[in-house]
Amino acid sequence: MNRNAILSGNTRQYISVTDCYMLEMIEKLLPHYKSFNRLVNDALQYGLPMLMESKLGDRVQLEEEKRPQPIEVKTVSDESIAEIVKLLQEIVMNTTINKSVLCSLFNAKSSELKGKPIPAEKFDSGAMRDTPTCFMKYEIDMLNAMDND
Repeated sequence: MNRNAILSGNTRQYISVTDCYMLEMIEKLLPHYKSFNRLVNDALQYGLPMLMESKLGDRVQLEEEKRPQPIEVKTVSDESIAEIVKLLQEIVMNTTINKSVLCSLFNAKSSELKGKPIPAEKFDSGAMRDTPTCFMKYEIDMLNAMDND
C-alpha cells in the first residue's frame, strides 16, 4: 500500500467483522466514541503491537509507554518553603550588591577614560551604582523576556 496515499487520506480499507462477540464489544464501546473509525483506530493501536509481538517476536512500545510518566508530587513543609524563600532573598540581595559594585566600577573607569576623575567620596557613597546606559536596553529586554517565559 502506498504510504503517501495513506497519509493524505486518499485510500480506504474496509473490514468485515464476523465474530459476534467482537461486534457486541464494539456496540458497547461505540457510545464512548464520536465515530466507528475512531473506535477501530484505538482498537488497532492497542492490538497491533501485541499481534506483532506474538507473530514476529518484536516488542513494540505502546503510545502510553512512550509518553513521559507523570511526576510524583511531594508535599513540602512550611519550614522548607520558608528556608527556600530566605535563600532566594539572599541570592537577590547578593546579586543586587554585585551589580551595584560592578556598575560603580564600570562608571568610574568610564569617567577616568574620559579624563574626568571622580571624587572618592562619590564612589564610596555608591553614587556611581546606576546601570550604565549601554546596558540599560539589554537589561530591560532580558527582564521582559523572562516575564514572557
